[in-house]
Amino acid sequence: MSRTEKKFDAVAMMRSVRDRISAHIDGMTLEEELAWLASQDLKDPFLARLRERAARQAAPTGDASRRR
Repeated sequence: MSRTEKKFDAVAMMRSVRDRISAHIDGMTLEEELAWLASQDLKDPFLARLRERAARQAAPTGDASRRR
């Protein structure tokens, strides 16, 4: 089996992004983290829809029957 040189290392990129985000949110409260996350501009429409759905699920509805 021959080896080819990688042009893009997804694992290294993910680690780099994770480290930058971790450094940025270090010391924030949960509420501050959630506000920061919600303020981020998502250019991918799929990710934007996922965030909107998650926000709808997390929002209190006031309907006691859904909390059982």
